[in-house]
Amino acid sequence: MNNPPILSICMLVYNQPEDVQRLLGSISSQIDERVEIVIRDDSSNDNTKKIVHTFSQIPQLKYHKGSKQGIDKTILFLTKAATGRFIWWMGDDDISSDAIGRILDLIIKYPDLGFLWANYKIINTDTVAIDIPESRFFKDVDELLEKSGTALGFISSCIFNRLLALNSLEDAKRYIGTEFVNLFIVLHVITSSKKCYFLCEPIVLCYPASNEEIKKNIVKDNGLIENNAFNVFGVHFFEIVSYYSDHFRKKTIRNVIKKSFGQTWRGVLVGWAGGWDTPRGKRVKMIKVFYKYPEAWIAIILFSLPSIVNKFMYGLYRYTKYKILSKK
Repeated sequence: MNNPPILSICMLVYNQPEDVQRLLGSISSQIDERVEIVIRDDSSNDNTKKIVHTFSQIPQLKYHKGSKQGIDKTILFLTKAATGRFIWWMGDDDISSDAIGRILDLIIKYPDLGFLWANYKIINTDTVAIDIPESRFFKDVDELLEKSGTALGFISSCIFNRLLALNSLEDAKRYIGTEFVNLFIVLHVITSSKKCYFLCEPIVLCYPASNEEIKKNIVKDNGLIENNAFNVFGVHFFEIVSYYSDHFRKKTIRNVIKKSFGQTWRGVLVGWAGGWDTPRGKRVKMIKVFYKYPEAWIAIILFSLPSIVNKFMYGLYRYTKYKILSKK
């Protein structure tokens, strides 16, 4: 009888045959019988299925074809379908040439490991997501949450104990539709873990989204702009982190929520000035959810001004910033 795999790499796929071919091509030489690949393909055609078939030499490659149900239900499906001791969800990112071997070594070396963060960076940059200079165990869950913030919801950097994750799935169902079920599962794992490890080298390499891609993704068929980042990284991040608030220091919870809210409302403001976002419906959510945070009232004031005023102020800010940088 074959031993169960140590690591399950779970891929979320929707009309991305080129990404699947690139990723499977890059990892096929790194894997052995200790690793299984689990693919959930919700594509509207069979192009991805044809690509997967060309990699049939991979010993433990499991392919599941389904209909589009959204990222939350796909995350739940993959977490149940995996059979490895650890799960590594994978988006459309690249990984380093030694990534899988390093992850396996850590899992084997530390039998009581519950969670592992694989640092990431944007391709062609030197900036990493978490700037800790050495690989080590996190001091505690508060350090992990404070250092990662909303990046803890980045699926490709989270590797975790499957059994711990399975215990969270029933409660996670209540967050279907938030596009952040993965964050709920990860927070359950880290608050249940004896040890959480940080791998400082950028194991995951991300492709930056262009402004045109962002605009294309948020303009609906009826022409209305609907940027969901504020809901996901602002409102839903608040809801899910608050659910686990008893496991962290109050200061930690407040700091990470304050930071995530600050980033999201400023993003809306910049998007509004740039013509690819709108505060429509977000003012009310700010008052309902973030009324205890002083920045919410600053945001409300700015969002109450005419858009032309915000465009002028944003243009002035960019011009001033350019002048300062050009003098350095």
